[in-house]
Formats: sequence, structure tokens, C-alpha cells
Amino acid sequence: MKGYKITNCAQNMRFGIVGKSLKEVFTKGCQKLKLDHADVTMMTVDGTVIDNEDYFQQLPAQTLFIFRLNGETFETGADLIYNVLAAVNNNTLKTSIKIKSFMDENIKEKIRILSSVLDVDDDSKKNKISSSLRLKDPDWFEGLETRARTKEEFMFKRCQERIRSYMYKTKSDMIKSEFYIKHIKCRKYLDEVFKQFSELLTKNKYHGYYFDRSNTNGLCDEIGTFKCEGAWNQSICSYERGTGHKINPYQNRESRIIFSTWNLDHWVERSRTVIPALFEASKMASEVHRSININYFYELLFTTVNLKLVHIVCHDKGQHISAKCDPNLYLQYKKVIHSFSYADNCLENDFNN
Repeated sequence: MKGYKITNCAQNMRFGIVGKSLKEVFTKGCQKLKLDHADVTMMTVDGTVIDNEDYFQQLPAQTLFIFRLNGETFETGADLIYNVLAAVNNNTLKTSIKIKSFMDENIKEKIRILSSVLDVDDDSKKNKISSSLRLKDPDWFEGLETRARTKEEFMFKRCQERIRSYMYKTKSDMIKSEFYIKHIKCRKYLDEVFKQFSELLTKNKYHGYYFDRSNTNGLCDEIGTFKCEGAWNQSICSYERGTGHKINPYQNRESRIIFSTWNLDHWVERSRTVIPALFEASKMASEVHRSININYFYELLFTTVNLKLVHIVCHDKGQHISAKCDPNLYLQYKKVIHSFSYADNCLENDFNN
């Protein structure tokens, strides 16, 4: 039994509730907020819809859930930036009654500017950056519901949460699909795929090391500076006069918050491209009695083979038209049915972490 926080889209009500299952928390939340459960979607503050029991159980105590009525919109960008600006201790910003409406316009550009302002080197900041222990830099951990003792441990877990969400979102989208419901033969292949995904993700620790500066396979340098890899159809980030966006979330609390707006973007899109390709692969596998190529789809969904770390400005949510899956890689060459033995051979570099 864990405690959680709930609110509505207007965020004019907030309650604490306890529950041991998604259904229990959802039911109690609707009752507390006086909402008709038939018209409600439960989600986290980053917009992730919570409709999977396994994913729900992975979320920490005191997670804040938004109960959104059908038709309502929930915008968090302006509130996020307002809180960050207030934390800078600038009295003008803290007392201005117009700042929130100002931040509602052109939010991406203002985040870019704010990131640049925070990226200032001085001796005090360098000392803070090098500090890892919670005891040495308690301000960095302010407002966090975490037991992490170091910045690296917290960042590791945050990356795990992102990768874990890709797993649950993909599985949820698949199970709800008309294809999965209708094609019983293909369903067996897809179920086996996700079983293998789960095993590989566990063995790879959900790739949490991507955000861990102490790991040589992380996406940052040794002091924790991350660089934007550019939009999905670009080889580099050309912003900031050609130097590209960069940020060090290990620097201070404000930078940590700003980094939460950066995305691990699927170059080949997860929902529009990879999931339909998985369906096609299951159909092909059932027809020719071969196994689906677990490695290929695993890399597309969960690794930097297909994930690009991008600043919010470079995150293009439009359709990635030219980014396609390769049908030649959908199946294993060997002619077997549900006889998977990939875990020992797959992603050796990841297994060493």
C-alpha cells in the first residue's frame, strides 16, 4: 500500500490517497475529485497515460497523478518555467503577475533562452557540479521524492523510468489494437517478443546508465554535460550559433528541472512505425514458421541505435516520413517456432554495465 497525490487539470484541488492497485487509486481519485470515471484519463505530469497495472506498480510513492476529463487540455510548460525562474531568486520575476502569461507564449524558445542563462561557469558552480552526495549538495535534491543518495543514482533511475515507459506504452498500444485482438496466431509471437523484451531490459537495467555520468557508456561527458543530437532528420544540433544545445543537470536544481524537458526521441517512430512493423513481423513469422528478430526491434524501441537525446526545441513531433523499418530484418533466418535464445548473444556492450 503506497500513498499518492492526485489533482485535476485545473490543479485547483489536490489530495493524498493510498492504494495498492491502479484500479483502487483510480476509483478513489475519481470519488475524491467528484469525477465520472467513464470520462476520466489518469496520467502523470509529463502526460504519460496510466492504464497498465505493471507500469503503475513501478511508480514511486507520492507520484502526482492528473485526472483529466475527456476534452480537457493539460499544459505544464508555463508552470514548469515559472517555478524554475522563481527558484533563481529574482524578486522581479517572483513578484511579477504577468510572468505566467508571458511564458505561455513561445514556450520552447523561452526554455532555450533560460537554458543558456543557466549555463554560466564560475568556481561555486563547478564545485556544485562535482558534488555527488546528497549531503554535499542538498539543494539539488530539493522537492524530490527519492531515496537516492547521489545525483548519479537519481539520474540513473530517471532514465530507467523513461525506458520503462516505452515498454509499457508499446505493450499497452499493442494489446488494445484490433490486430492483436483478431489475430490469435500472431498474438502468440507478439507475447513471446514482449517476454523477451522484459528479460533483456531487466538484464540491461533498463539502460539507466544513459543518464549516469559515472558510466563510460552514458550520453554525457564525465562531468555530466549532455549535448543535443539534433532533430530526427539532422545529423547534429545547429542551434546556439552552431555549437548545439547543451545542459548539465548535475549542476543545480534548475538545470535538473530543465533537463526533464529534454527527450529521448525515437528516430524511427515507436507508435507510427515500429509497432505496425512488429505486427507485420508476427504475420510473416506465423506464415513461414520463423522467429521474430528480437534484437532488431529491441534496439529500435529501447537503445540509442534509434533513440536520440534532443532539446525540446529539436523535438519534432511531426511524422518522421523517411524513417522506416527494414522488412529484411523482421525475422530470424533460422526456421524455428518460439524457440528464442537471444539473451546471451544480444547487446553485449549493454550487458557489461
